[in-house]
Amino acid sequence: MHPQPRQAVGFPRESGTDRRTILTPALARALTDHGFTVLAEPGIGRGIFLDDEAYRQAGVALAAPADVWASPLVLRYRSSDPADLGRVAPGQHIGALFHAEGDPELLTALVNSGATAWSYELLSEDGRFPLGRPGGQIAGVQAILAGAQALQHPSGRGVLLGGRIPGAEPVDVVVIGSGNVGRAAALTAAQLGARVTVLTSGPRTRDAYRTDAPAGVTVLVNEPPVLRECLSHADLVVGAILISTYDTPPMIHETDLVDMRPGAVIVDATCGYGPGYLPTAGPLQKPGDPPRIVRGVLHVKVDIWPALVPVTASHAYAANAAPYLVRLAETALRGRADTAVQTARIVAGNAPVHPVIRQHARFYGMAS
Repeated sequence: MHPQPRQAVGFPRESGTDRRTILTPALARALTDHGFTVLAEPGIGRGIFLDDEAYRQAGVALAAPADVWASPLVLRYRSSDPADLGRVAPGQHIGALFHAEGDPELLTALVNSGATAWSYELLSEDGRFPLGRPGGQIAGVQAILAGAQALQHPSGRGVLLGGRIPGAEPVDVVVIGSGNVGRAAALTAAQLGARVTVLTSGPRTRDAYRTDAPAGVTVLVNEPPVLRECLSHADLVVGAILISTYDTPPMIHETDLVDMRPGAVIVDATCGYGPGYLPTAGPLQKPGDPPRIVRGVLHVKVDIWPALVPVTASHAYAANAAPYLVRLAETALRGRADTAVQTARIVAGNAPVHPVIRQHARFYGMAS
């Protein structure tokens, strides 16, 4: 292993079978244009059909895994394997889509590593989470596509989501949430000819979303009587709230399913931790698993949809994240003060430092 330049940003390959990568030639050029040295493992773009030469032309230095992992700042798309964290050390920085609040083993590994960890999805600026946008948009589109497929299941409603067919009623779609996932789901459903209702968290989010909601989409505040009325005539319900965790109260109970249409579909696109707001959705499913049927209502709950489209996900995520990752490198390696970037810091000095992470650490009995 060779000592790395103080301005080096290393990009290891992803773990396991994940074909995605956060490093595209465009991101590499953004970093090198700001004076950073970019190191990457050979074959880092193989899963999205980019060869090593494309990276060399973008200024990337290809290096052995040990050298890449020794970089002062290590960036990945995801870092879901706790064993990988044994490769970083105190004084280093590592960034990824960790979602560590839902993974006690990963959180423990981050704390024990001594490194400073930055979790992209928690970066907040102007009240929004910009680094969650591409993944949320992909999940929103795929939630509608998965729902459309489930509606055609032998036990499903037997209605076609896709175009207006003369003589047939349009499919009734209810989207709970108006963030990145909910907006993408509503737009996709509307483009496919559905009758769409979006339920927002309150009057402020309702009014904000109404200004740019797709034509014909009804926007209402998510209150229990409104939700029950929407459920009674929905063919497809997409749950797309921002966060669902162990203490999130249920939103749709099993008793509510009795009043839904037989064969209706509920897609949990949030896929939080614990029973959450859609407890009847049950545990996570794998792509291709049959829907879970409860009281005649089909449930789909898949949390890896962006991984199923690695080319789209990698390019979309890298393009959106590039300016923020440059700012992260400026903060981690040059000490630049950046309030937005600091909101993504989850672990430092062998302790959780982000409020959400600290809350879950206490839940896991890990509080320092």
